[in-house]
Amino acid sequence: MSERIGKTSERILELINANPEITIQELAPIISVSNRSIERNLQKLQEKNLLKRIGADFGGRWEVLG
Repeated sequence: MSERIGKTSERILELINANPEITIQELAPIISVSNRSIERNLQKLQEKNLLKRIGADFGGRWEVLG
């Protein structure tokens, strides 16, 4: 998988696998990047069909597809 995505995206997927309800605000300090960087990575992962959002922005969860 690492050939298709960067280290930050790979780490995001690992953290989401461990906690599907994790938020952008929780991910950013763990990975030591900005909230905006997390948002961009999440968008790229969704475009590559590796990640899907289930439910609303507040109270929803992530599902790793790849």
